[in-house]
Amino acid sequence: MTQRELPALAGIAAVIRWFESLILLLAGPLLTIGLGVAVVDLATNNALLNSVPWLLVAWGIAMAIGLDAQVIAAWDRVGVAFRQRQWFVLALYLVVGVALGYVGYIACAVFGFEHALGYSEQQALDMMGVNAMLYQYQRAFLAVALVALSALNRYHPPQVTLADERAELHRELELIPLKQRLTEMKAVGAVNLTRSVAATAAGKAKVKHATPPRYPTGGGSPTSASNGAGQQASYSTPELLRLQPAARKTAVLGARERVFRLLGKNPNLTKSEIARLAKVSETTASKWRTAWREEDGGC
Repeated sequence: MTQRELPALAGIAAVIRWFESLILLLAGPLLTIGLGVAVVDLATNNALLNSVPWLLVAWGIAMAIGLDAQVIAAWDRVGVAFRQRQWFVLALYLVVGVALGYVGYIACAVFGFEHALGYSEQQALDMMGVNAMLYQYQRAFLAVALVALSALNRYHPPQVTLADERAELHRELELIPLKQRLTEMKAVGAVNLTRSVAATAAGKAKVKHATPPRYPTGGGSPTSASNGAGQQASYSTPELLRLQPAARKTAVLGARERVFRLLGKNPNLTKSEIARLAKVSETTASKWRTAWREEDGGC
């Protein structure tokens, strides 16, 4: 299935991407705040966190968002750099992505050991063979590096150059005739559709107005009575009038002429089909079909 067939998923993906972009924008300031809290607490000999304990939780949240949220950003930029064949940028973000993934992996593993097996952080790191001091150095270095990287990646509005404006104007000049042609084709199609609908509606109204009452076609009925020319008189119907438009201007066709005309167009019609199309009984249809075959065979 295409994205057009799944519009809800496309909308959800757009919302998720918007939140990811928001977190990435906030990652730099959050890391800066976390570094500031750590520096102030160090300069005051732990007085800041001792006096405001909730700052420790805020510091942990800021560092977690700032560090771990950058994993998605780093690998996304790896993919973009690969598609654009920017190999230096790809190598840089590949290193950052691997380092962030390593730190995140150690943090998740330690968290699992602590809460699943009841180990302390030091015991969990020792079981994994990770030096606790080195791990803290790695996290601190990554935090400072990401602050600097977020400054380098800060959003700047694109600067439109004269060449870009010229290319955009050429593009518009090429598209304007095509857009005009498309508009004209849509307008002509709408007009033709309106005319067709109006003509159909007018035709139905005319046929409905011109339809005479239908009388039985059995023996003794008015339609089976002979006219002055020795032929059976018949009330016309819209279907029969469409079979022979010239009959509107001349005498009304009798049952014999209607059956003969139908058989002349399609000799393979059955008795019931002739009776339905010619508006006669099946007995009359059979009689005139036999007469037509005799005349046709005699010719």
